[in-house]
Amino acid sequence: MKRNIGIFNLLLVFFTFVALDYLTKLWAIKTLFIQAQSISLTSFLSMTPVWNSGISFGFFQDSGEIGRYAFTTFAILVSVWLIFSSFKLPRYSSIGFILIASGATGNAIDRILYGKVVDFIDFYIDDLHWPAFNLADTIIFIGAFLFLFNQYFTAESSYYEK
Repeated sequence: MKRNIGIFNLLLVFFTFVALDYLTKLWAIKTLFIQAQSISLTSFLSMTPVWNSGISFGFFQDSGEIGRYAFTTFAILVSVWLIFSSFKLPRYSSIGFILIASGATGNAIDRILYGKVVDFIDFYIDDLHWPAFNLADTIIFIGAFLFLFNQYFTAESSYYEK
């Protein structure tokens, strides 16, 4: 049995996560970036300012203005497609698509405002660091997980509603 989530609820989730991402990045800029400081929270987690002009894991850092506009345009186009596609999907897939679109939009807003993405969450073990990331990246990961979970582990696994 397919359970769809209403358009209003999906858009509410979308705008909520875009706003939360924006607010966490504003906090990071005001707290971490202005004085270039790192805040250690645990023995494996700190809030450390990193500007990412590339894409995931810092790939394409030297792409310049062409990369900035190409990545932004691509993120916006994919987000629009994901949003409209989510209206036709079963529950977990639609939430997954909306979360992916929220994260991509949050990072696109950074590229529009700053020319690069604000990353600040830093996981590490001793000197081994996972690339710094932000709430938008986390939301994208959770969204992809929900979509894949629905596709492989639920009875609602058909892609589009018939």
